[in-house]
Amino acid sequence: MSFRFLKLLLALSVWPVIGDPALRLAMRLVGPYKARRRLIQISGRSFISPRADIHCPGLEIGRRVFIDDYVTIYAHRDGGRVQIGADSSLQRFTMLELIRGGEIIIGERTHIQAGCNLTAALGNIHIGSDVQIAPRCAFYPYQHGFADLETPMANQPITSKGDIIIEDDVWLGVGVVVMDGVTIGRGAIVGAGAVVTQSIPAYAIAAGVPAKVMGWRNAFSA
Repeated sequence: MSFRFLKLLLALSVWPVIGDPALRLAMRLVGPYKARRRLIQISGRSFISPRADIHCPGLEIGRRVFIDDYVTIYAHRDGGRVQIGADSSLQRFTMLELIRGGEIIIGERTHIQAGCNLTAALGNIHIGSDVQIAPRCAFYPYQHGFADLETPMANQPITSKGDIIIEDDVWLGVGVVVMDGVTIGRGAIVGAGAVVTQSIPAYAIAAGVPAKVMGWRNAFSA
């Protein structure tokens, strides 16, 4: 496909009326899914799929951000902001939801794979730069109250032990769940299926339910 033709379509994509058809044609021509990152390389601008569902007045997006089909970014009336750093990506069916003042901050060159769920309620979710988050991970900086046996748990106040903080260069395996008040230190690795209820030190390798430190990355260095 002609580079010049794609560049023309992307230039037209910001125009009223013809913009949406031009972008959809460019998407079709470069191919599905991650092949569409080529559109960022051509335009130098961020790509937000017209199939993404975004309702967030406080959304701030850096340069060359990739937001795939069926990503949802939704702020309730009392929700905070979302900030996504340059060269980061959100893959399809990932959901970012903001309630009760919660905010989500994502650094640069961070990639969140398909089907992840980030719900910032009461607490915030801060994810650093160069973070790799595998599919179906979930982040919950809050919990439902359950102390009152006479009231359904869905109707009890939510609580939070504090923000979730994922520092730079962290790798989370498939299906990791991170709970309120947890910090995962720089360069740490968390194995697939782990439930992280306590903070993980920098450069640790953790796994399990609940997650525990199993080793250290420097143990594998030459």
